[in-house]
Amino acid sequence: MQEAHIFQWRSLKTRVTIFTLAIFLVSLWSLAFYAGRMLRQDMQRLLGEQQFSTVAFVAATLEDELKDRLQALEQGAGSIDARLLDRPAALQQFLEQRPILQVLFNAGVVALTPAGRVLAAVPVSSATPGADYLTREVLAATLREGRSMISEPVIDGQLKQPAFAMLAPIRDPHGQVIAVLLGRINLGSPNFLDRITANRYGKSGGYLLIDPQRRLIVSATDKSRSMEVLPAPGINPVIDRYIEGYEGS
Repeated sequence: MQEAHIFQWRSLKTRVTIFTLAIFLVSLWSLAFYAGRMLRQDMQRLLGEQQFSTVAFVAATLEDELKDRLQALEQGAGSIDARLLDRPAALQQFLEQRPILQVLFNAGVVALTPAGRVLAAVPVSSATPGADYLTREVLAATLREGRSMISEPVIDGQLKQPAFAMLAPIRDPHGQVIAVLLGRINLGSPNFLDRITANRYGKSGGYLLIDPQRRLIVSATDKSRSMEVLPAPGINPVIDRYIEGYEGS
C-alpha cells in the first residue's frame, strides 16, 4: 500500500493536477489582490475628490462672507465725508441708522481718526476708552496704503476674546484718507464662521480655518482648538505641505 501511495504521488497525472491547482489558486489570489488594490485606490481617489470638493465649497462660502462684510464696510465708509466727521452726533446717528453693520460685525463698528481716536461707535459700548481695536499695525497700513484690510486674529484687549477686525478708509473729496471705519468680529461669540465650522464632515470629521502665515488655527469645529498654534516647521511634514500652499486631500 505504501509503494502504491508513493507511486501515485510520483505519477505524471498527479503532478499535473497539483500543478494546475496551484496555478489556479495563485491566479485567484493574484486577481483578488489586484482587484482589492484597485478598488482601494479608486475609493481613495473618489473620497479624496469628494473631500476636496466639500472643502473648496466651504472655502468659497467663507470668502463670499468676508467679501460681503468688507463691501458693506466700504459702502459705509464711502458715505461718510469730512463734514460728517466734524459732527460726532451726526456721525453717531449715521452709524445707528445702518443696523446691517451690527448684524455683520458682532463686536461693533467704530469710526476712528488716523490717530486712533474714536469718533462714533455702534453699539456705544464698543467705544470703550483704551481699547486697542486690533488696529495698531493694520490701522497704520490702511492709512498708508489707502485700501481696505483684514487684521490678524488676536486676543482682543477689550473683549478678552479672540477677534479680528476689518477696516475701510474714509476719504476726503481729494481722495486722501482722513479716517477709518472699522468692524470687529468676536470669535468667542456666535459669528458667521460658526455656520461653517459648526458643521461636521461625516460623523467624526470637522473643519479648521488656519492663518498660514502665523500657523494659527483661527476657528474650528472643536472650539477648544481656536487660537491653537500649529507645530513649528519640520515637525509635521503633512501640515508643512498644506501651509506651503498644497491643495488636495
